[in-house]
Amino acid sequence: MTEYLSESQLRFWKENGFIIIKDYFTDSQKLELVEWVEDLEFRPETAGKWMKYFEKPASDPNGRQLCRVENFLQFHDGFNELLRGEKLIGVLSELMAEPAVLFKEKINFKLPGGNGFLPHQDAPAFTSFGQRFHITLMVSIDASNPDNGCLQMSPGMHDKGMLPTAPDATVDPTYAETLKWEYVETEPGDIVLFDSYIPHKSDANLSNKPRRALYITYNRASEGSYRDEYYKEKRAVFPPDAERDPNKQYGDSGVFNVGNPVTTKM
Repeated sequence: MTEYLSESQLRFWKENGFIIIKDYFTDSQKLELVEWVEDLEFRPETAGKWMKYFEKPASDPNGRQLCRVENFLQFHDGFNELLRGEKLIGVLSELMAEPAVLFKEKINFKLPGGNGFLPHQDAPAFTSFGQRFHITLMVSIDASNPDNGCLQMSPGMHDKGMLPTAPDATVDPTYAETLKWEYVETEPGDIVLFDSYIPHKSDANLSNKPRRALYITYNRASEGSYRDEYYKEKRAVFPPDAERDPNKQYGDSGVFNVGNPVTTKM
């Protein structure tokens, strides 16, 4: 098996539950990624295709702005080839110590005024499909920092299993206050890989620039390939606005809307 990571990176991963790889993409790839993200940002809401979710920005409680896009690989050849390509799959497989497969994909836009994400672990959303472990790859499209709501991690908490939770499946607020949080600042083209059990959160974007990032989740191939099943179930339980019943509330969406600011009613 090709080795993609250094011993120090693997050691940091084991101790902390995440790693940052700086400047992973070339300058031309960074420009291409921006083009691809903007293509999906401005595609129309279309029932049965890519899934666009919205939020009420912190600066305008009555407003509506794009929060994320999901389920787009089958509609975008560039992203599909990149995110299922040998190099990225190789990195994930090395961390998993066996072949990895893609589980789900999303772009979080966090436009100016975009809200933060409550402390949570990703594992509950994935173990419901009978799987035990996932790794998420974050690709930084824009620079991320405390001003625009960068990712925050609690290093070393990935090996504590499921933490105490609130009724909405986020980390219990009182418990979350006891954790040590670190800002994970990135530049365009950096990638961050993190364990599905590490608690993480982010603050609102208080800047005048977006903080766009890809979040691609992978699982061990031995635990099955469930991407299609995941999106079929999510579309039924927590559909995008384009497919919602305007008379229905979608607050009881289980594992499909944990800790994030996506609106539950049109």
